[in-house]
Amino acid sequence: MAADADRAGRQAGNALGDGIATTAVGEIRNAGARIADEGGRIGEQTGTSLRSRLTSSLKIGLAAAGVAAGALLMTGFADAIDQGRVKARLGAQLDATPAEAQKYGKVAGRLYANAITEDFQQAADTVQATMRAGLLPPDATNKQIESISTRLADVANLMEEDVGQTARSVGKMIKTGLAKDATEALDILTRGIQTGGNEAEDLLDTFSEYSTQFRNMGLSGQDAMGLISQGLQGGARDADVVADAIKEFSIEAVAGSDKIRGGYQQLGLDADKMFAAIGKGGDSAKGALDKTLDSLRAVKDPVQRNAIAVELFGTKAEDLGESLYSLDPSSAVDTLGQVGGAAGKMGDSLRDNAGVQIDKFKRQALQALTEFIGGTVLPALQGFFGFVNDHKETFVAIASVIAAVVIPAIVALGVQSMIAGAQMAAAWVIGLGPIGWIGLAIGALVVLIATYWDDIKKYTLQAWDWFVDKLIWAKDMAIKLFLNLTLPGLIFKHWNTIRTTTVAVWNAVVDWLKGIPGRLYQAFTNWSVTKLITQHWTAIKTATVTKASEMVTWVRGLPGRISSAVGSLKNLLYGKGTDIVRGLLNGVKSMGGWLRSQLMSFAKNMIPGPIAKALGIHSPSKVMAREIGRWIPAGVVKGIESGQGALDRVMSNLVTPSAVPAFAGAGGGGFTAPSSGVHIEHWHAAENGSPDDNARALAWLAKARG
Repeated sequence: MAADADRAGRQAGNALGDGIATTAVGEIRNAGARIADEGGRIGEQTGTSLRSRLTSSLKIGLAAAGVAAGALLMTGFADAIDQGRVKARLGAQLDATPAEAQKYGKVAGRLYANAITEDFQQAADTVQATMRAGLLPPDATNKQIESISTRLADVANLMEEDVGQTARSVGKMIKTGLAKDATEALDILTRGIQTGGNEAEDLLDTFSEYSTQFRNMGLSGQDAMGLISQGLQGGARDADVVADAIKEFSIEAVAGSDKIRGGYQQLGLDADKMFAAIGKGGDSAKGALDKTLDSLRAVKDPVQRNAIAVELFGTKAEDLGESLYSLDPSSAVDTLGQVGGAAGKMGDSLRDNAGVQIDKFKRQALQALTEFIGGTVLPALQGFFGFVNDHKETFVAIASVIAAVVIPAIVALGVQSMIAGAQMAAAWVIGLGPIGWIGLAIGALVVLIATYWDDIKKYTLQAWDWFVDKLIWAKDMAIKLFLNLTLPGLIFKHWNTIRTTTVAVWNAVVDWLKGIPGRLYQAFTNWSVTKLITQHWTAIKTATVTKASEMVTWVRGLPGRISSAVGSLKNLLYGKGTDIVRGLLNGVKSMGGWLRSQLMSFAKNMIPGPIAKALGIHSPSKVMAREIGRWIPAGVVKGIESGQGALDRVMSNLVTPSAVPAFAGAGGGGFTAPSSGVHIEHWHAAENGSPDDNARALAWLAKARG
């Protein structure tokens, strides 16, 4: 009996445990089946109701919207979980506090949402590189971190380089003083790229390696980048060889090597002064480098110039070749052009296209959902799981109470072995853990839905009808707006009126066009040229005769008008010619007093008493009278006579002499002008002849002519 009772008790206990599970699962299944049946009925009712009011396209759209919403929600959950892991790793990499890690995560989210980076992980890497390279202080604001991280990502994208390597080069430029901050350093790199400085894709490595050497030579970041661009434009192999040449020169010059001393001597420069200037660094070293390169370019012999360059720059001069002479520190900055703001402008250009803007819009919407799930939903779920785990003992106590109530009843029945079954059921309930409890909660929710299904169905149908009514109202309103406020709608609404009016107008136009030939025929018939000439012949004839007579009269008076004009011109020329001659004579006479005063002044000033006495000069001067004075009148006369011929010719051409009138004599006879037998001789004195020569010439002419 005891064995049978024990066996029966164990079977009952096992049955109890299985029954609890089976019953729970069965109820859930039954509830699910009922929900499915009711859902089918509602779907049928709703479909039937909606079929009469909505088109199939709307139903398909609603179904697609539901699918898309579900997919979007699942994507948001997945992204929120992934971004949470990335943010946690970012905080650990930067040894940040939870608040700082949260700040960095928000910046990474904005970089991704604004289409700065390809994904959230790259955005987090960019923020990490920015902060780890020291581009910003730890207390930088979110806006500052986002600004520098954006420029850093843009420059790395432009160069197709790793963002970490880009940040490392920028950090070196800041630490060595080549740039005052990350903004300037990124602007310099941007202009270097745009002017060909990254031609060999070694620009970042060059600044990471040689920033200290640039500082030793007193070069700023813009100076160094300008020299690199000059070298590459001049044919240098890469940025590294240009920077290495500057490094070799700096090391040898500071050491004061004999090799460089010899090179300076050949250039005619004081080596010791150059060494001292380079050793000071700063502007002094930069000036020494500039003077060295200027002096090299001044050497005309290319062989000698290259030999000196090797002594100054070592084998790097051979590597650079002619491109070495393209380096000019005084104009290096000008080579870059406008540097300030270059990185920002470049980034705006990268994103100034439709594809990026659409991607940005999509990312911003999805990131907002992800941040909501990650910041609100997931913490709530974590809190629930934590609550279950933290109150595990409470749930164990509940299970114990259940067992305590059930066990006495089992004992009253005399089945002691059912205790083990009850304990097993309690252990099963406790062992579910948080996930199991969530499953039970879902099952309880299903049971509640099944219990109150009639009410849920009633209110759901009411809500659905309200929603459908609003859709129909929106559809009708959209149609009204289309018909009343848009051109296509107005045309559609008033199509019958428009068509009728258009047909009427068209028929009228066609009828008018048909009548054009007849009207043209009537016009040509009634207004022919022959008929017009015949009707108006008298007026045409009279007008023609009048105008012909006026033309003949005008032509007849033309000679008189011409003669009158020419006569007036003759009198005008005669008067003006007379005025010219009188003006010349008056001018010569007016200069006589001036000439006398000038001669007297000259004599008084240039022949003082002592000189006149020493030379036997008397007053009046006999020498002046004999050698100079007596020739002055003759010279004046000679000058006037030498111009007389020209004056006569001009006057004879300007004035026609009038005939000499006859004079009546006492005896009634008349006196006439000299006969043609009288000869008038025009004689001109020689320009170089003396008065005696002129006298002899005149006597000879008198004898010859009689």
